[in-house]
Amino acid sequence: MSKLKKPNVILMSATITPSKDMPGSTRMDPAIRMNDYIEALKYYESVAPDVVDRIVFLENSDTDLAPLKNALQRKSYKNVEFISVSSDYPPSKGKGYGEFRMFDEGLLASEVIGMDDHIWKVTGRLKILNIEQLILSAPADYEVYCDLRDVPLIGESLGGNLWMELRTFAFRRDAYDRYFRGEFSKSFVLEKTFFEIMKNELNNPGAQIVPRFRVQPIIDGYSGYSNANYRSTSYKAKEKLRMIARKVAPGLWL
Repeated sequence: MSKLKKPNVILMSATITPSKDMPGSTRMDPAIRMNDYIEALKYYESVAPDVVDRIVFLENSDTDLAPLKNALQRKSYKNVEFISVSSDYPPSKGKGYGEFRMFDEGLLASEVIGMDDHIWKVTGRLKILNIEQLILSAPADYEVYCDLRDVPLIGESLGGNLWMELRTFAFRRDAYDRYFRGEFSKSFVLEKTFFEIMKNELNNPGAQIVPRFRVQPIIDGYSGYSNANYRSTSYKAKEKLRMIARKVAPGLWL
């Protein structure tokens, strides 16, 4: 495993009270969503401080964040920053538009993130149960560390293909501005847009893009699209298949 130069940052995205007009949403109850975010925040707060020492919680629905702040440990070993950003955008633009517009604004507003920091973006309602292993097994340095999917023949049968996994990925703060800033307005399916950006950059000898995680992320929580449990039998089966593929066929971007 790589030795960390310094602890990483967790960047949590949140929309506690989504618009009823947001396409592709099923988990809509603000009370349920708030509980999801509280449980995830408490989980990331428990990650070893020499692995993650800061959490930035971004929210874009003008919801009171007091319940989240009150859920923190009285004596926390992490610097937790809460940032509320603009909610004024058409729901028809989609979740990706809102989330990455949130990052564009929030990263500029953050007082705890430096340009050379490595930041792990997580969908704020979800827990990445092996986040410490993901961080500790990451390359010593990179601009973007992510999972790209490019699977011949089977296409979309295991999930999005020609796809960048956006539930979690890591980037250096300065690289966000270089590759992702402003892109939220260019496509409804940012997973495919960002896949093309990253795939093209792999041909650039100056880019430090690592297109596959060394270990399979283990996700806990519920899909915002289907309300399916990520610990269900079907999701765990896909997770296991991808876990095996990383070991026996690392060149297969499954």
